[in-house]
Amino acid sequence: MTAVEEQWSPVKHLILGEDPQVRVYAEVSVWNRKIGLFRKGEEERLFSQDPTPEDLAVHKSLLQRLITDGEHLLSLIRHFGLPENLEGISLESVRATLDLLQADYRGWHDPMAAEQRARFLREVFPDVP
Repeated sequence: MTAVEEQWSPVKHLILGEDPQVRVYAEVSVWNRKIGLFRKGEEERLFSQDPTPEDLAVHKSLLQRLITDGEHLLSLIRHFGLPENLEGISLESVRATLDLLQADYRGWHDPMAAEQRARFLREVFPDVP
């Protein structure tokens, strides 16, 4: 531990407790549970019916929060690591989950511009007029 890290140690202990890895693991577990609940609501409000503008606004807000929380958790995992666990939660699995949330955000709330979409479709399907 460096001198600076040692000076921050009391603050780190107050925020993350005696075992930061266990605390981060607990927070990731809660985050995964929130994502499960979010996906259930997403299924009910966006896929099983036509979403209203209010549904989309709530979806966007919740998705932004889950992404922000995931980015924060990634930084904690990079710094403190995660304990081995039966669920197989790892830096890579958290990163993949975050990537999916970000892709969902782009798909629902940041659609591709028409010319970008046309260019993409020409690249993927060059034989289609």
